[in-house]
Amino acid sequence: MPRLLTTALAVLALAGCGLLGSGEASETPAPAATTSTAPAAEASATPGATDASSTEVPTSVINLGEHGSYGVVTLDLDAWDVRVDWPQDPEGTDLGEYIEDHPGIAVLTNAGIFSEDLTPGGLLVADGEELRALNLADGYGNFHLKPNAVFEIRKDGTAAVVDSTEYRAKGVTQATQSGPALLLDGEVHPLFTEGSENTALRTGVGVSPDGRTVYLVITRTYVNLWDFAVMFRDELGVEDALYLDGQISQLWVSGYAEPTPYLGPYAGVIAAYPR
Repeated sequence: MPRLLTTALAVLALAGCGLLGSGEASETPAPAATTSTAPAAEASATPGATDASSTEVPTSVINLGEHGSYGVVTLDLDAWDVRVDWPQDPEGTDLGEYIEDHPGIAVLTNAGIFSEDLTPGGLLVADGEELRALNLADGYGNFHLKPNAVFEIRKDGTAAVVDSTEYRAKGVTQATQSGPALLLDGEVHPLFTEGSENTALRTGVGVSPDGRTVYLVITRTYVNLWDFAVMFRDELGVEDALYLDGQISQLWVSGYAEPTPYLGPYAGVIAAYPR
């Protein structure tokens, strides 16, 4: 996350997060566990996109009071083509421009934490091609809060979140590395503290135990990493989940507000198209 926190906070009120609310840390409670759908964009020649005119994106709001409010996109991999991409533009990836360039896209979020030079902080695989190598180095910041992890899509049509040290490239078609891992094998990251006052707006990705469903989540209020991880486990039934980024992140769904350029640009992205 290479921009200053103060800059991100200054534009949040103008920007909104695109999914199920403004993304501001409001004292107003969100509706509890409300499920809704948004119409997907119409299809085109984009790989993985078919007739989207009758397809809806499953979205929901999970409100846990003092433990946060969350916007959730639920992607059944039998119905959704989930992809990782990095356009490698030296000026970074603008979400609005990416949507314009990829007709048929229905869901888009910036992927894992990236560097000052607008390159992914670690592994990124797009359509089977490794664009950035796995990063197992030690360092400062969330990415290096070990264990970190890789979100991956496999040739067999399943997804997973795996400890970065256990990542194996064989059979992986899409992947992004970030950190810290929120959950691995149902266990909250050992360095998270329940009740921590280190709160922020955050995005993350989780995978169902059978690997057939991907959950993309953005917080609607400031939350700590412990609460974020526990929400994936207790509310979504996820055993493995990964923190993607915070404060500047956006999660766009077709039919909701367009992404704002003020929080970007980014590096890699995670996108979904109806099959």
